[in-house]
Order: sequence, then structure tokens, then C-alpha cells
Amino acid sequence: MPPAMIAAAESTLQERVASLVDDLLGEGPCFAVDVVVRGSQGSHAVDVFIESDDALTVFALGRVSRELGYVMDVHDVMPGPYRLNVSSPGANRPLKVPRQYRKMVGRDLRVHFRRPDGRNTEVVGRLEMADAERIHIRGPKGSQSISYQEILWAKVALPW
Repeated sequence: MPPAMIAAAESTLQERVASLVDDLLGEGPCFAVDVVVRGSQGSHAVDVFIESDDALTVFALGRVSRELGYVMDVHDVMPGPYRLNVSSPGANRPLKVPRQYRKMVGRDLRVHFRRPDGRNTEVVGRLEMADAERIHIRGPKGSQSISYQEILWAKVALPW
């Protein structure tokens, strides 16, 4: 299969799994951050990263993994065998969704973003506020408001 067709098939699988994850989690405290499908037919790996408004426990991760695996098998989402990995995104993965940012208020972030003049820049500072459209971060040069659309990537700034 040509690379473009493989990429399209992977994207479709990823979208189907993401939709199942969203349906499974609903409006509860856990929410999907990212879904990645990699590999080829018969040896796929499905990585599902979830976060929670509350403390994310190993029991919650296990429950989501069992329920998602069952739903994926019932709906015959994956062609052939696959490996399902459900975990928290961890500190080294970029923040993806506004709900994640809201959970990080009060923590230090490293944010790479595109300025209105088109240049890319970085700010490291304390996340003061995050709503549905933007974040406010206090860096060494004062407070800045950055829309999610301007953010290229953002990660928790670890103290070491």
C-alpha cells in the first residue's frame, strides 16, 4: 500500500478510536488528551492519553483500558491484533486541550507561540488563567495573553 494510503488509513483509525474514547468518557472527570495509532495491520499499537480533573489513579486508567478494549473489540475497530496502551500524558508531552491548561493554573509552563507579527517566540512563566479561548501567563516581562490558536506547543516547566 502506498504511504499516502497508509497515512489515510491510520488517520481514519485514529479518528474512530478518538470518537469511541470521547463517547466512553462522556462528561465525567476523565477526558482524552490525545489518541495515537501506529504500526501496521496486524501489529497496531493504540496509545490513548487521558487526564482527569481529579487525581488520575491507576484504577481509573485500568477501568478506561478495559472498557475501551471491550468497545473497540465489539465494534471491530482495528483490523487484526493490536496493543492498547492507556496512560496519563506525563510531564514531557505537550499540553493539547484547554481543559488540561485549566488544571495547570498556578504551575510554571514553557509556551512556544506565534506572535501577531508572525514570529515564533517562547515564554516561561506562571500560568495565571486558562479559559476556553486563551491563557494568561506571567513571565519575566509581565503578564501575556495567548490564544490557543497561537500556541505551537506548551509543556510544564520542570524545576530541574
